[in-house]
Amino acid sequence: MKMKQPILIFAALCGAAASAIPQSPLITYGMIRDEYGNPLKGSAALTLKLVKADAPDGRIYDERAVGETGYPGMNYRLSLEIDSSGPSRPYAVIEGTEMRIKFFIGGEEQPATPSPVFAVPKNGAAQRKDYSLGEDLDGDGIPDAWEEWVLSIDGRPSDAAAIAAFKPGDDSDGDGMSNRQEFLAGTDPFLATDLLAITHFVKTGAGDRTEIRFTTVPGRTYRVLTAETLENPTWNPVATSRMADGATAYETYSGTGREITLYVDAAESDSAFFRVAAQ
Repeated sequence: MKMKQPILIFAALCGAAASAIPQSPLITYGMIRDEYGNPLKGSAALTLKLVKADAPDGRIYDERAVGETGYPGMNYRLSLEIDSSGPSRPYAVIEGTEMRIKFFIGGEEQPATPSPVFAVPKNGAAQRKDYSLGEDLDGDGIPDAWEEWVLSIDGRPSDAAAIAAFKPGDDSDGDGMSNRQEFLAGTDPFLATDLLAITHFVKTGAGDRTEIRFTTVPGRTYRVLTAETLENPTWNPVATSRMADGATAYETYSGTGREITLYVDAAESDSAFFRVAAQ
């Protein structure tokens, strides 16, 4: 009879420990832009707070300033602790919990689009979430301020009805870029000659190099991507050089409003496709 008590205590302890097994954290990352599509830097003094959606003024699960992350195409990173079956730690949540990212400048909360509310996915996941600051009353994912601005500079009506009729998926100037892509690239959706495009693509005499030239916009950064096929392509960064015979590296380049010329090594496969990404 004396053996039963420690055996029962041991079983109870094992059960309690197994009910909340810590998992890999959820990493949420991406790019946050201002209401005109410009990627925000540390000088913007934007602070992010991660909270539960049903208790937005409650516990802060992570808090970070927007700025340089060391990774191309992203300017923020948030982390959230996950437990497998019920949080055992004060800063851990379970899968399916609805979380909200809140945006603050100078202590004042800022609106953002699309909705910064998301459900926690499977533990250990990494998810990309891109946002733009500013009101989006028509809910199309593009801030109203930019829509009003591009409509007005082209002499078009810029009232609420006109903003609602301006669709992100449309190609208003027929240049092959959607209105949303023009917002992200910093180009005019009503001017067909203003677009992000590769203007020069040719093999050079310097070994097996290919010369790529493309348009740029101040305030944006660019990198070259490559894929082996255009059927369900996987686009990966490619090493580039500013010089035809220079060493290549995985670099991003700041836009100047002028064209940039870069050189890449020819792909070892039979075919390769290239594109330029703006961020």
